[in-house]
Amino acid sequence: MTDNDPDIATALAQYATTLTLETVPDAVRDRATLVVLDTIGVCLRGSQTKYVKDAVQTTAQLDCAGPQATGGGTTFATADRRPPTLAAFANAAGGTTLELDEGNQRAAHMGVHVVPPALAIAEHRQASGHEFLRAVIAAYEASARVGDAIRPQRDGLHPHGTWAPIGAAVATGCILGIDRSTLAHAIRIAVNPFIATHWAAALEGATVRNVYAGTACRHGIQSAFLAKSGVTGVEGALERCLFPYVAGEDDALETLERTTASLGEEYYVESSYFKIHAACRYTHAPIEAFGKLLTESDLDPDSITSIRVRTFEAGCLLNNTTPETALEAKFSTPYALSALAICGTTGVDAYAEHHLQNERIQRLASAVTVEEDPEHTRRAKAGHWGATVTVETAGGRSFTERVPDARGGGDNPFAPGKIREKFRRLVTGGDADWGLEWDSEADFNSNSDSAPDSESAVTALEDRILDLESQPDVRLLFADLLET
Repeated sequence: MTDNDPDIATALAQYATTLTLETVPDAVRDRATLVVLDTIGVCLRGSQTKYVKDAVQTTAQLDCAGPQATGGGTTFATADRRPPTLAAFANAAGGTTLELDEGNQRAAHMGVHVVPPALAIAEHRQASGHEFLRAVIAAYEASARVGDAIRPQRDGLHPHGTWAPIGAAVATGCILGIDRSTLAHAIRIAVNPFIATHWAAALEGATVRNVYAGTACRHGIQSAFLAKSGVTGVEGALERCLFPYVAGEDDALETLERTTASLGEEYYVESSYFKIHAACRYTHAPIEAFGKLLTESDLDPDSITSIRVRTFEAGCLLNNTTPETALEAKFSTPYALSALAICGTTGVDAYAEHHLQNERIQRLASAVTVEEDPEHTRRAKAGHWGATVTVETAGGRSFTERVPDARGGGDNPFAPGKIREKFRRLVTGGDADWGLEWDSEADFNSNSDSAPDSESAVTALEDRILDLESQPDVRLLFADLLET
């Protein structure tokens, strides 16, 4: 292929290497900054998971890579600086552990594949916040188009592998300042060889799923450095080496070519969603429909004899009534509804291991059925992930509630104040769930200086992130964290 007949990698690289923040609308820059804030919040909280901390130490031993006095990237699990590949790996793994990371209903989870590698390389290179944000937007937009076109993926492949390293490769290449040709090779290397990850891990509760994103980030970073070193990728790698084996639709390449043409005009980050329920996004509409029934119909959970969930086709995968691990429970609609009814929360605490043995939760979960509703499936293809929930009680009463779009995305987005509140609660160790009675935006649009004095360090971090474009050195974002 030549410049007169470029492959898709070249088109994506052309966009990324020529993008300037000055040409990006203010609303898009603001949205991308919120994605950075939200992703850092879930990465910080999730990095307190024991196996994430242990993984940092064992990987460091393998690579002979201890804390660094200079260079490297902030690693939240150990509150120090580590080599960029390790920092990005660990932070992304922490970010997926909670199942609270930002996503995109057109393209899957972008933030956790873009922000951790961009941050690690930006810190390592002492880049400015302006450079960091530019890399995040370029990487998000370039890789989101591949994610959109490639879905649904074949044979149960998980969206945290396969194409996802493209985001890390583009973010890294932007901060390194490599040229279009080199970045195109980085993209090609990122998808060939590609990382084959499977949905079975999530559904079975195998926590290897929680390192999928970290592995993809590390591979993407390495792809950019390999290209910078002169390693070349296969011409037409997306078209020849990835899509034929991964894409679930025959017209996937045509879709990608069409959406690539909209680079710089349409921004996928504007259609991103933010999560407040610490479970797979597919559970959110059922959670909110059931939650409304609980509060408005004054239901006694112990009187419920059946819960019928009708949702879109992909949501029917989450029908496990007897999850045995926290990760399994996060991908179980029956468990999510039962935990909400018995524990009163859908946040981080709802998926604590001890709740899995709660007999009341187990009884109620066994009464849940999940089935496809053709209308919800039709709407899901247009990006609306809804559900209808019907509850029957021992007294013969029946209640039904329909939610056309779960909150946080689609036609039901959150105001920025809610994302900021989520960040504070996560970073200070609180639960990310704030109940189900959010009818007013006003209570969640307060300025950051209204936070309690005890949370001043978190508020300062929040302010620095939201003022990202003015930061002269990204390393200054976490100065307080590294001093503690």
